[in-house]
Amino acid sequence: MTPSRPAIAQTLLVASGSLCVLLAPHFGVPMFLYPLLGLGLCAGMLRYQRLGFADIGFRWRALGIVPLLVGGTLGVAYAMANYAAIGPMLARSLGELPDLSSFDFVRAHLSGYLIALALAWVIGGFYEELVFRGFLQAMLLRHLPAWHGRPVVATTLVVLLFAAYHVQLGAFGVANALVFAVFAAAVRQRWSDNLWYVISFHACADMTAFTLMHLGYL
Repeated sequence: MTPSRPAIAQTLLVASGSLCVLLAPHFGVPMFLYPLLGLGLCAGMLRYQRLGFADIGFRWRALGIVPLLVGGTLGVAYAMANYAAIGPMLARSLGELPDLSSFDFVRAHLSGYLIALALAWVIGGFYEELVFRGFLQAMLLRHLPAWHGRPVVATTLVVLLFAAYHVQLGAFGVANALVFAVFAAAVRQRWSDNLWYVISFHACADMTAFTLMHLGYL
């Protein structure tokens, strides 16, 4: 069946808005501003489709000790595996060490480390998961052509978009983000009706990495 003109227009609008969300941080929009811009655009596009954040798996009332503990434990375990095995393997394969110079503030000062811990939740966990594993994945499932492989295609595209989103970190950063996104996709799939699991997973993985940096292990 050929999509109607309103359906095509809606898809194009969502695609254009999503592109703006993904590109905003890479075009000089300040860190304190682009999460507000991105979530505002996502909220507007959801409302245009008569949807809300609950329709993409995010509900404040779903926040609880179990999602935080389970997701957080998995996030810490992933970060330690990344430190011990995944990261070194990627470095050997790519012939490139990670460039962590932009995180010098985490190592140098306790205040920088505490700011990084807050950013792990606000930017990494909350913002990026609402955008990627929440909004983008839901929109791909909604707007891709209907066929049995659509969930796999949607998940794969989100993984690739998440990796490309970290292009400013170089080849190692992109590859590392790609591996992370695969694990995050698995967490999202396991607890598909509650984004808090993958939010906690992401935030605690980042917090662990920042802690390793602050202690001089990274």
